[in-house]
Amino acid sequence: MRTSTQEQEAAEAADPRRWWMLGVLSLALFVIILNNGLLNVAIPEIMQELGTGISATQWIVDGYAVVFAAALLTAGTLSDRYGRKRATLLGTCGFGVGSLLALTADGTVQLVAARCVMGLAAAFVMPGTLAILVDVFPARERPRAIAVWGSSSALGVAAGPVIGGLLVDRFWWGSIFLVNLPPVLVVLAAGLWLLPESSEKVPRPADPVGAVLGSATMTALVYGVIHAAGQGWTSAPVLVALTACGACAAGFVAWERRHPFPMVNFALLRTPAFLGASAGSMLLFLGLAGTLFVLTQQLQFALGYSPLEAGLAVAPLAVGVGLGSTLTTALTRLAGTDGGVACGLACAAAGMLTLSQFSDSYLPIVAGLLLSGFGIGLALTPVTDTVMTLVPPERSGNAAALNDTMQELGNALGVAVVGTVLARQYGTQAAGPPASREARQSFVEAASSGFLVAASVVAAGAAVAAALLPGSNPVGRHRLVPGSRTPGRHRRPRQRSIGPTAWSEEAAEPVPALPSLSDA
Repeated sequence: MRTSTQEQEAAEAADPRRWWMLGVLSLALFVIILNNGLLNVAIPEIMQELGTGISATQWIVDGYAVVFAAALLTAGTLSDRYGRKRATLLGTCGFGVGSLLALTADGTVQLVAARCVMGLAAAFVMPGTLAILVDVFPARERPRAIAVWGSSSALGVAAGPVIGGLLVDRFWWGSIFLVNLPPVLVVLAAGLWLLPESSEKVPRPADPVGAVLGSATMTALVYGVIHAAGQGWTSAPVLVALTACGACAAGFVAWERRHPFPMVNFALLRTPAFLGASAGSMLLFLGLAGTLFVLTQQLQFALGYSPLEAGLAVAPLAVGVGLGSTLTTALTRLAGTDGGVACGLACAAAGMLTLSQFSDSYLPIVAGLLLSGFGIGLALTPVTDTVMTLVPPERSGNAAALNDTMQELGNALGVAVVGTVLARQYGTQAAGPPASREARQSFVEAASSGFLVAASVVAAGAAVAAALLPGSNPVGRHRLVPGSRTPGRHRRPRQRSIGPTAWSEEAAEPVPALPSLSDA
């Protein structure tokens, strides 16, 4: 195990500009997360000015998510091979180009194409920012840096509807894309100067077949999940998409198992720590996305808020995330990774449960949002740090992409699952917002059911985290030992191999890999 003296020496040897680098990385993440919230409040005006129907509008929203999810794994692998700074800045530039195309769009096809370009660009930005962060911060400071990085994402979620409402009210719908350009220029200018380049020491051969199969798997999965909320899980398009997903996934696994340099290390996927972190992350974002989907409608339909007022009303969530992020490192050191993540997820679940107790007062909503955000802030950092410490530094881009893919899948599932609960219980009552007291009461009951489902899912994530994540070792002090459920708690952990190297608790340096992965 690394001593405190070694950790202090590592911190002193780190780049003194690393906190400025973190600001650039967080701004890049903030702008790609912000854009979705900006778009949601502008949809009615876009439909009116471009004359688009509901199906075309859905593609304006979903085109970004489908391409983003499909390209994440490939983008992370390419960033490891060709350079993470290069991938992040090229992605940022592409995001700016996509914003310009959307800004000048005079038809639905052009706007959908622009959103797809933005989704592809974001797929290179998001894992790149996390991989660079892991590379420039010493282990002792990494949890704090990840907490800031994660908070910028939550801030983008909360700020999107507010900023979007202000822009659409005062200007025109294209202003939601214009606002992307200043931060893009800042990230490009500062990133060229500040960010260091890093990549694999020995570049891995390209795997175009794996990239195509992996992208097709995620495209079919996210498409099917997104459309399940509106068309039902048993509708023909959804069944076709999920069947195609299964076929592509089977082909991807078969191909990658035979490839000498696979995009995904299947030994990593079998480790309890990775399973606990990725499942906890996915279930957390599933509950969060479903909660926000229902809550923004409830605020407008049940309390009569305008879109801008509804956006402002959701802002306490970001405050809660910020508060939780300040305490996450201390809690994880005290309770272990499993205890810290489980506690955070339990808090988030309790907040969503509070939201289900609807009243005409805004106070319970504030309490539920603060508690949910606080739990998210507590859980997000140790979950992310666990995933990133399970792989050697040269594979950090790929690991970041895996982490981001699970979050994006959680987002898509959240809207589909919780949205289906809302639609089934209320959708047959009226075609639009509740027009009568009885319809309003029906919507409130349906929304409460949606919040209960979201809370149950996040609570299940807490149980999974408690069972699978490592225990009392401080976050970021050393690499977790894959395959060992609670390293350092009861027994000396065995060395387990992950790809070309094995990692032990006693040393942060790689040791020769064992000849077999059978015990991973």
